[in-house]
Amino acid sequence: MVELPFKTLDDIDYEGKRVLIRVDMNCSLDPDTKRITDDSRIIASLPTLKELSKSKVALMAHQGRPGSSDFISLKQHTERMKELGLKATFVDDIFGEKAKTAIKNLKDGEIVVLENVRMFEGELKKAPPHEVAETALVQELYHLFDFFVNDAYGAAHRSQASTVGFTTVLPSAAGRLVEKEIRILTEATAEEKHPWILVLGGAKVEDKVKTLSRLLETGRVDYALLGGLMATLFLIASDSIPEEYSKPIKGFENAVDLAKTLLNKYPEIIRLPSDAAIERDGGRVECALSEMNGNPFFDIGPETIEMYMDLIEKAAVVFANGPMGFFERKGFDIGTIKILNAIAECKGTTIVGGGHMGAVAIQTGQEDKLSHISTGGGATINFLTGKKLEVIRALEEAAKRMDDLDADT
Repeated sequence: MVELPFKTLDDIDYEGKRVLIRVDMNCSLDPDTKRITDDSRIIASLPTLKELSKSKVALMAHQGRPGSSDFISLKQHTERMKELGLKATFVDDIFGEKAKTAIKNLKDGEIVVLENVRMFEGELKKAPPHEVAETALVQELYHLFDFFVNDAYGAAHRSQASTVGFTTVLPSAAGRLVEKEIRILTEATAEEKHPWILVLGGAKVEDKVKTLSRLLETGRVDYALLGGLMATLFLIASDSIPEEYSKPIKGFENAVDLAKTLLNKYPEIIRLPSDAAIERDGGRVECALSEMNGNPFFDIGPETIEMYMDLIEKAAVVFANGPMGFFERKGFDIGTIKILNAIAECKGTTIVGGGHMGAVAIQTGQEDKLSHISTGGGATINFLTGKKLEVIRALEEAAKRMDDLDADT
């Protein structure tokens, strides 16, 4: 078993104690009703929350970000937690008097869910642990707790107040989900296996193109199969489609030059769509790239699907993050589903990153055929590049302080 450099629940005496836990319950929502459509991240937090059933627990999490359509309260998440058998109550406060009173009144086995932590402006600041520990969020709350537990693997690459700030002022440990993710991913990347295939799609292009660059630099990737807005970016960079298709890509100007550089440096590794599924007259139309005529490019086409599936079939390792197209739109989920089917049938090690791709895998009944569905997208990709995740780094430092304190007593 992989030896971990941080504390887990096995290392702390949490029974009867007040525990602050940071989880990742950032769920997919119906864009119209704002109702949760995928509760897999809530379910993923259950092992830790149930293990803490003899503790007094305050739960901190985020949903969306300010300005986004999925930036809502955690009240709905709390209701789902109750349905799953947890003694959870919601308080529409983060670190004010209402929240503090609810925390002080907790009894063993109870969970108080604090309001969406990103409703606190200071949470959006990214800085080292000692710096974000000075925010009001940490300073107003830490003295109310005995331990801090981080089980928010999906946010493990973010150095923010709620993820790393409390590790500087409280004895801290990883929850079962963070522990499981790090163990599995460490084991999956311990041996050199080839062909190693990266399937990369979705949005957040400006960040993902940088991550792709780092992954390619590791020398691990044999083929990078691109879909979604990532494919759009690279097709524009390769002059395969006109720049008018860049409109939905945030940060296009910053990303396109790096895309061109990567195409020149890794021409045999980066594979791009050779055809498309566009929206025309309200429906799906499959065509060559030269026949798109300005219609929205919403999915990879059948020729691309076959090409990608052939490569995936022979893979020793597949890591997939992000859908192949606008899968939420009726008729444009075909590429994503067929690629997921191919990954599920692959005999190698298959890891699907969290978020949308993981949700589709669960909805289509593929989860048992995959080696692992990670609850993190960006966190897992950062891990694969060899980058130390910010939360793991903070937990390691906390473990050293805890060990030094034990040695002095």
